[in-house]
Amino acid sequence: MRKYFEDYEVGQVFQFESPPLSKSDIIEFASQWDPQRIHIDEDAAKAVHGSIIASGYQTLLISMRPVMAELMAKTEVIGAAGINELKWLKPVRPGDVLSTRVEVTNTKASRTKPDRGVVTFNFTTTNQLGDQVMTLQVPAMMQRRASDTTAQTTITEEANSE
Repeated sequence: MRKYFEDYEVGQVFQFESPPLSKSDIIEFASQWDPQRIHIDEDAAKAVHGSIIASGYQTLLISMRPVMAELMAKTEVIGAAGINELKWLKPVRPGDVLSTRVEVTNTKASRTKPDRGVVTFNFTTTNQLGDQVMTLQVPAMMQRRASDTTAQTTITEEANSE
């Protein structure tokens, strides 16, 4: 069943888990997308962080994968307004298992386009020890149900004709 704007309420929480991240996953990703020494050179990373650490962008993508596949792919999302307040709080290391908690923190129907609204999701990603490794906020534009937008349009048209 597809989810629409009206299916989300402030306070709703969704939980997702990603598979363990291996050292080779970290090095392979970084070699292609973020080739800093702390991500690909064990000696350099060990001197600064004690081990190789994942790129923050890899942490973001790994955390988003199950959210996109299990939640957003079943939602009538028509766009996103960006990513707000992205923070990488702790390094992600080989063997870490990431869990992402997604909470609906705001819903707002559009005043000018009654066929849509914005649902704001706050993401908190933790490692297997419960340490927060990343937080972010995503305002997602979603389609409203046709019956709800039809009713809103009719009310607006009636109010304008008076």
